[in-house]
Formats: sequence, structure tokens, C-alpha cells
Amino acid sequence: MAIEVKTHRELYGKEPEPGYEWDAGNTPPRDKEPGRWMVRRDRDNWVVLFHLSNGRPENIISTFPPTEDGERAAKIMALKLVDVAWGRYKDDA
Repeated sequence: MAIEVKTHRELYGKEPEPGYEWDAGNTPPRDKEPGRWMVRRDRDNWVVLFHLSNGRPENIISTFPPTEDGERAAKIMALKLVDVAWGRYKDDA
């Protein structure tokens, strides 16, 4: 089953401003590296990142073009990373 996500434009009728963040989910309780996956709109791209809960700097996982398709791809990647962390990812292939 494919993951379907809505873009900011589809939800709110306008493009998000740079700095907008979308929360994809967190690691399971008691994970040895607890944190959250986020998608952020920067000026030049969409960024998939992982915010560690222990205060260390965020980790940039990947970047995507600053388009609606780029936003959708970034959100899908972040959701799949959440699923991997929780042990529920299944390859669609």
C-alpha cells in the first residue's frame, strides 16, 4: 500500500513559508537514540531531518526540490523512516 500525503497547498491553499516544519513522528519509547523525524521548508529546498531528544544537533537526512512534488517526496521519506524505527516498514515491491 502506497503512502499518501497532502501538501501544505492541498491542506491550506497556499505555499508554506520558509521555516515551516511538519512532524512525521517519533522513535519508539526507550529507543537508544530517541527523537523525531521532521520535514522543514527551507528557502532553497525541503529537508528531511531527525531531531535527537538529547539536545544534540539535528541530523539532515536528505533534501528535495522546493516544489510541491519535493514536499510530497520528503514527507513520504520521513514517514517511511518512522515506520522503519517502529519495525512496521514493508517494501511495496
